[in-house]
Amino acid sequence: MTDTDGQTLDTLSRLTGNATLIIDPAAGVVRYASAHAVDLLGPVLNRRDVPVSDAFLIEDGAFDAFMRDALTVTSPIMSSVRRHAGNPPLAAKAMRLALKDAPPQVLLLLDPEPELSTRFRLLAETIGELNAEVGRRVRAELHLSHTISALRRAVSVIHRLSAVDISSGDYLEQAGTIIHGAMDSAGIAIVVGVRNRLQVQAVTGELAVDGVRGARLNGSLTAYQQQYPEKGWRREFMSAAAAAWADRVAVEEAVALPLAVSGEFRGALVVSGRPDLVKDDNARLEWDLIAEALGSVISRAEIEARLIHAQKLQAIGQLTGGIAHDFNNILAVVMGNAELLLEEMGKLDLELAGEIRDAALRGATLTSRLLSFARKQPLRPEPTDVNALLRAFDPMIRRTVTENIDVELVSSGGLWETQIDRSQLENAVLNLALNARDAMPNGGKLTIETANTRLDHDYAARHAEVEPGQYVMIAVSDTGHGMDPETIEEAFTPFFTTKEVGKGSGLGLSMVFGFVKQSLGHVKIYSEGEMGTTVRMYFPRHISEDEAQRTLQGSGAETADSGSGRILLVEDDPGVLRYLSRSLARVGFDVEGVQTGEEGLERVKRGGFDILLTDVVLPGEISGSKLAELARTLMPDLPVLFMSGYTENSIVHHGRLDPGVNFISKPFTRDQLVRRLNDLMPRT
Repeated sequence: MTDTDGQTLDTLSRLTGNATLIIDPAAGVVRYASAHAVDLLGPVLNRRDVPVSDAFLIEDGAFDAFMRDALTVTSPIMSSVRRHAGNPPLAAKAMRLALKDAPPQVLLLLDPEPELSTRFRLLAETIGELNAEVGRRVRAELHLSHTISALRRAVSVIHRLSAVDISSGDYLEQAGTIIHGAMDSAGIAIVVGVRNRLQVQAVTGELAVDGVRGARLNGSLTAYQQQYPEKGWRREFMSAAAAAWADRVAVEEAVALPLAVSGEFRGALVVSGRPDLVKDDNARLEWDLIAEALGSVISRAEIEARLIHAQKLQAIGQLTGGIAHDFNNILAVVMGNAELLLEEMGKLDLELAGEIRDAALRGATLTSRLLSFARKQPLRPEPTDVNALLRAFDPMIRRTVTENIDVELVSSGGLWETQIDRSQLENAVLNLALNARDAMPNGGKLTIETANTRLDHDYAARHAEVEPGQYVMIAVSDTGHGMDPETIEEAFTPFFTTKEVGKGSGLGLSMVFGFVKQSLGHVKIYSEGEMGTTVRMYFPRHISEDEAQRTLQGSGAETADSGSGRILLVEDDPGVLRYLSRSLARVGFDVEGVQTGEEGLERVKRGGFDILLTDVVLPGEISGSKLAELARTLMPDLPVLFMSGYTENSIVHHGRLDPGVNFISKPFTRDQLVRRLNDLMPRT
């Protein structure tokens, strides 16, 4: 820099009052320092080409970075520079200075009033923050706009889904067409559980190819229900879909969304050509709402199917009642005339007339059963001690079954009275005993039990025909081959039978159903594969006038205490698991629920539980009793309470439990369960 250049800069500095420096970053020296700069930084700057390190602290690299930044921009930039000898930092403004025939320099203006500089810096930071906030708000408004658009599309689709005719057999095809037509996708598939297997029920777009529609996926519906809502179900599902569809479609480009009914997994909505569903929140929200609505459609269809089935039973009952009534009149004529013939005919004619009479008697028995199902059989109810009735009827039951079947009658002490037709109850028990006999051709055990029980509001909410209250329960259990869910659903339908032609009328359970309903009761079948069957009949408790008076004079309704303690709940039925978890949590228990014995064992290993509450029959390798055995090796003092839809005696006979264990039979009320848990809870 020439002397003339220096004089010019001195003049400018005096006019502006700035402390001015020209720095050569490449050489690391100060080429020029104004008088104000010398006053501010000291006489060290009176020399030419003073090293930058003599005027500023540069060891931390901040000063060099400031210089580099100044060389890369055309507008001034601000920062602070540090001086020697503990002097406070100075606010500085720097900009690039281009010179002819020389490397670019940096013009550095120092502000001796750092507070003013700080205010400018804070103002600049505030402006930057405001700009950032404006950007965030713009992005948020854009995201909100996309969300609103997605919600509007979803609402439109949901509205159209609500109008689908669920009574038609192709309602899922209709739903699939609506979704595919309104949403952006290459194709969709609706996969729903059918007889405990997942099956493709509807396909559209690129998924509508041979081999996809109607395809059944590996793995049971129950297995997926046990995994849901954990993320693992989706991986297993897509793997099974790829195997079932045999690479006919690109499964890796598809996404599966769960279809749930009352929180229980029922299937999946598979969307092809939308990989963004994995990361795009708006798109995922939109499709999740549609999947939830589709689950509601499936729920409505199931409810309507059950209603239609109930109406069918009612219609059959009305029809059979009318037919049986007229047929009884016909039989009366046949039987009456057969009796007259018997009085006047010879030996051969007597045999023929006797066969006519016997056939008419069999017809009368058949119509009696039809009338019982139709609930038109006249009943003669009277207060009854069921224990005494069954003890008197026990020899008849033993004569009815084969010698290789062991019959056990388990009478509950203090059993309430119920008002029923005694002969019809005997017929009902006999029919159940005959069914049990036929289910055990190679022998087994028939158990008839009685108990007092209470069906509460929660149970009644799940069984519309049940009135909450106190009931006398009669359970008939066998150790036969059991029933599958489809057989249980049709078991009470007249003339439905799984027996060979000629070996069953299909009216035994129908008669039981009609008699119990006509007696204002409730009947329930509980069965699992290779675990036999239990049929429970519930009859309302009969309270005499004296007993009612004693009840009014008592202390009021009995309620369970609140609970406390940590419960490990193991129950494979998702609905029962949720219900028990909520109910026990409401009275104060800390509940952790799982669906398999394997999961239960993992929780036991972690420790911290006061009681193990487990179902006896669990899927997988670890049953309830095996889980209890393994748990006691880890926690020897851990109390265990078993529960099952089977009765305690039938469970013990199957070898699933040892006699004398802590057991509660489903269904039970929350109060009953809480009392049992409180009795078992360790005392501190």
